[in-house]
Amino acid sequence: MEKVSIVKLAIHQPEFSPWLGFFYKMIKADLYVVFDHVQFKKRYYENRNRIVSPRGEVAYIGVPVITKNKFFQSIKDVEIDNTQRWKDKLLKKVQHFYNKSLYFSDYYNDFSALISEKEYNYLIELNMELINFFRKHFHISTPIAFSSKMNVNEYKGSDLILQICLLNKASTYLCGVSGKDYLKVEDFKMSGINIEWLDYKSPVYKQLCQNFTPNMSTLDLLFNHGKKGYEILMNKG
Repeated sequence: MEKVSIVKLAIHQPEFSPWLGFFYKMIKADLYVVFDHVQFKKRYYENRNRIVSPRGEVAYIGVPVITKNKFFQSIKDVEIDNTQRWKDKLLKKVQHFYNKSLYFSDYYNDFSALISEKEYNYLIELNMELINFFRKHFHISTPIAFSSKMNVNEYKGSDLILQICLLNKASTYLCGVSGKDYLKVEDFKMSGINIEWLDYKSPVYKQLCQNFTPNMSTLDLLFNHGKKGYEILMNKG
């Protein structure tokens, strides 16, 4: 009898400089689907994320995008507003917050070059560069696919998730606990797909600020702990 591989599949929107839970889910998956054909959310984490200063100040870093009269645009179609000088502002903020962190000099030049030396027209181009930046430094090798390349446009909500699982022959779908609000669990059971609920909590680690501030961009972990950040991310540190 032919051996059938067990595939754990995760799906998520391509966030900007994502938090630790984003990469935890990616690491646990056999295939990670970038949810790039669904609707863009304004003032969410798709074009910004949070960092924390040595004094405990939380601030957003991000990139301006064009949304006027584009109410239902998909993430893959969102254009960056390059009329604004966002690159200098972003890099100065990161430098100001983290230049005293232990591993800042190990990673900042790589991060800075990614931002300043490349031209981006679309948000997803930048977001995937940032995601791959963290994948590189934490040695994450989970294969990636894009929902926009799959024939699933006629599906929505729970039916869309299920269809992506079926197309990729997944036996397990990795889902955050918020999925309990909308997933049709019985449909997954009938299709032979198990749902594994992930309730990731940010591990406590040493930051520049005195009191730990959770759920920051993964930049915070990388600048403060370098390669050791992987073990912390996986709650082993």
